[in-house]
Amino acid sequence: MRRRHSKWVMVILHSMSITQVCREKIKDYHGVPMLTHGRNVSYDIPDPDLPEVSQWLTANPNRINLGRIGLQYKGSLVSASQITEPCQELDLWTGVITSTFKIDGQFVKVATQGDLHSDSVVFEIESSLIASGDLAVELDFPYPPIHSTKYKYEVFVGVYDFPENHTTSIEGYRDSMAHIRHELQETSYYLNLRWGPGQPLRLSRQHNATHRYTLKSRSSTSMAFTANFSPEKQTADLPAVAQQRGSTAWNQYWTEGGFIDLTSSSNPKADELQRRIILSQYHVRVNSAAKGQSPQESGLMNNGWYGKFHMEMVIWHNAHWATWGRQEQFDSIFPELYDTLLPSSIARARSMGWDGARWPKMTDVETGLSSPGGVNGLLLWQQASPTRETLERWDRILTATADYMASYAWKNTSSGYYDLGPPAYGVTENTPPSESLNLAYEIAYWGYGLDVAREWKKKLNQPVPENWTVVAEGLAPPPQIDGLYTVYEGLNSSWWNDSSLTGDPRSLIMLQGILPNTPAVDADIASNTAKKVWEIWTDDKIRGWGRPVLAINAARVGDPDRAIYHLTAYDYWNFDDAGFAERGGDGLFTYEREVVIALTTIVAYMAAGWEGSQGNAPGFPQDGSWVVNHEGLLKAP
Repeated sequence: MRRRHSKWVMVILHSMSITQVCREKIKDYHGVPMLTHGRNVSYDIPDPDLPEVSQWLTANPNRINLGRIGLQYKGSLVSASQITEPCQELDLWTGVITSTFKIDGQFVKVATQGDLHSDSVVFEIESSLIASGDLAVELDFPYPPIHSTKYKYEVFVGVYDFPENHTTSIEGYRDSMAHIRHELQETSYYLNLRWGPGQPLRLSRQHNATHRYTLKSRSSTSMAFTANFSPEKQTADLPAVAQQRGSTAWNQYWTEGGFIDLTSSSNPKADELQRRIILSQYHVRVNSAAKGQSPQESGLMNNGWYGKFHMEMVIWHNAHWATWGRQEQFDSIFPELYDTLLPSSIARARSMGWDGARWPKMTDVETGLSSPGGVNGLLLWQQASPTRETLERWDRILTATADYMASYAWKNTSSGYYDLGPPAYGVTENTPPSESLNLAYEIAYWGYGLDVAREWKKKLNQPVPENWTVVAEGLAPPPQIDGLYTVYEGLNSSWWNDSSLTGDPRSLIMLQGILPNTPAVDADIASNTAKKVWEIWTDDKIRGWGRPVLAINAARVGDPDRAIYHLTAYDYWNFDDAGFAERGGDGLFTYEREVVIALTTIVAYMAAGWEGSQGNAPGFPQDGSWVVNHEGLLKAP
């Protein structure tokens, strides 16, 4: 069974609770005002007086499942219970997945290969059941599920219970190709089918009341076809052409960019780490490569957060491209993504009474809107040696961002410092927003960001805006108590016993490692704080990308043994046989793309090093059990 997602199809579902949404006009939503240093500011959080509209805006537009391609046996979709002796192998070099199994004792072989340069998949199927007519391909078109659920992690995307809400039709059917058009309100696209002239296939609609079609061979024991999804009707490539292009693209991917070889290591955990590294490189290419936008949280595996991406994670999700020497992948996303969102971000900042550009949190490139959410509206950390060309490409974005950052900070006349918040949420999203003043990580990187902005202006021989310098040099320092950093200002030493805060204290260890060296962070205080975090944030509490953050911090402060421990704590950090990392704690949401990406980032960091590091593989123990050979990796800042 193959579900096909794409980055270019977003749909707005007018049918979701349409009666209630009509009563609560979307135009009536203006955010929720919160007192912010003497004035009311409207933030993009759910309005309790407009619950349906708030939810509708959060969920729309949402990404959809383009189609389901599976097998039918004797007129019904093949179920897992009918399959015996299953075996599946992935050839990483060519990107071909080969599946073999038996149905009613009859052998079936399916080879599947995606095309990295188009939304196409090639299928080759071999079985005597094809010639008998018992085995056929099923093509089905679902309706987006979001109108029937508010759960933000859609694992199995699409529902098949509302055929009257959308339409499909065959448009053009010749000997070696066919086109199926799918319309969902204002959204439409095509499934373009192509097969070789020597192996004619027959396409038919199974029932007019559904959107299910079958593709059968006329006589052969095998069938091969290309399934191409596109916004417009077009001629798909022949299977052999698409296969050759797919294999060539994967060959090129593996021979270019960086690589890490641990096979000479004697450490018993090295082989598993090598497996994870290679499979993670495969997964980031499949799920994270994009054009002009950042992939959503779960890539193309499922529909997490309604298919939208999160701006606070775009660098975390994409910095690995540059670190691994795959700059073209990074450049295909940036700065186009920020250019696209810049007008709406400037308008957002202006409407809230600030200068510059306030970037959205959870968004899409179609609308640029910031989806309403308690965290979405109050999060801070999504506000984000180059060549002159790079400086000029980023100048508009950097200027608007720094203008906002300087404008957002407020002068505390009591302390004399410039403060951030409240209201605000930090990276861990577990602090009370109305009390979160000067979050440690956020205020440190705020200063770092303004310092970088000023330095870039100087390199462009442009004047540095005075307010950038005033705010950057006047920012409050990261808060501390008893020689240790605290999550936000105003806490006392007892906060270390508050499980609501210590359950995820990653923001404090992000001060060293994730954040490059900055004068705002005292290295000794940060190191001592990290040791305290290591004591309380035990293995059973760490989830998501927390473990990679711990590893990168340990490497940065000179503790490679602890770094490799976190990187190889396999009992707590599960990667299945296909290389999928499990997030844990979220029920249905089992594929954690952030963890896969974090692994690629941290292992390159530990192997190639960072600014100021010495020697080969400074993040790995130097006890002789780890032999780290690498090429094409770049040092981290």
